[in-house]
Amino acid sequence: MKPEFWGKMFPHLFSADWYIGGWALLTGVLLFVVRLKARDVQHWFSESPSERSLNALINSRRRLSIFYTLFTTCISIFPLLGMFGTVKALVGLDLTGEMEGVKQHFFEALTSTAWGIIFAVIFKVLHAAFAAHDAEEMLAKSGRFLDARERPGAARQEDL
Repeated sequence: MKPEFWGKMFPHLFSADWYIGGWALLTGVLLFVVRLKARDVQHWFSESPSERSLNALINSRRRLSIFYTLFTTCISIFPLLGMFGTVKALVGLDLTGEMEGVKQHFFEALTSTAWGIIFAVIFKVLHAAFAAHDAEEMLAKSGRFLDARERPGAARQEDL
């Protein structure tokens, strides 16, 4: 993409499309928290059995599940924010005035759509690269472990 494209896009991210930029920051923070919470669960499995607290695993798993769900939900909301920005800009059109105002509102509509798509793609890639495997693996592993604790003999420790 041409440099002038980004030169036109970035100012809108911090003005008319500020809510998409803010949502991107929140989603980035949630990605970081999900990785930390997945490591907490993973750390529990690396401790010696005498140091383990079942409540610690349950609490870590619950937190990981909550933050992972929030993170994946935030990703899915980006296209909706882009569409909201499009509608917001088009509703503000004054077709009785100058064409310059129409152009400005139309450009705002397009930038919010573009930012919604751009951030959805970026965070889907980051999700696949950094969060999905770790979080889903730790949720599954801890779930199997907790199920086995509830039903003794259902699964052996080495199966987990």
